[in-house]
Amino acid sequence: MSEESRFPRLRAAIRNSVAWGVVWGGIGTAVASAMRLADNIPFGRALVDGLGMGIRIGFMGGIVGAAFFAFIGIAYRGKRLSEISWKRFGIGGAVLAGLFVPAFLQTMNLLTGGELVPWNLVFDDVVFSALFGGITAAGTMILAQRDEAAHPVTVQELLDRMERNSIGAGDPTSYRKIERTRSAELP
Repeated sequence: MSEESRFPRLRAAIRNSVAWGVVWGGIGTAVASAMRLADNIPFGRALVDGLGMGIRIGFMGGIVGAAFFAFIGIAYRGKRLSEISWKRFGIGGAVLAGLFVPAFLQTMNLLTGGELVPWNLVFDDVVFSALFGGITAAGTMILAQRDEAAHPVTVQELLDRMERNSIGAGDPTSYRKIERTRSAELP
């Protein structure tokens, strides 16, 4: 992988992680605050508790967002956004998040000297992480597909993108060499 194609992927991975973290943090804050209010905790305290929990959930959402970015980079390589079903994408996000979060938390607990958390407690993580992952994946795909429809790519932009992403990124392909020589000859 060339330097030119490595850094855009890294930026995209970071942006995806931040987006997932923000969405999970927002949803987590709302859900945790509502659960605190249902427990008859005063509104101010419920909101502060919900915000604290939302920050933790948002951090986990960022980690899951990075894992999901790696997964979609492999599973959907070479597909256009218009070819991808947002429903299947959301289901994939739900499954990945539902499996990744409990496995990650159990692994981190074992690596830091703890014991396995009882699985009946982990079940809540499976349900909520799958729900949050499905909502986030489907929502981001819908937004990306709308953006692609609103800003169609020109042929020139597509050729430039293909050249940047080609295996020999420093070596222009033959059709681009011909195009460059013709454009250089024009007055």
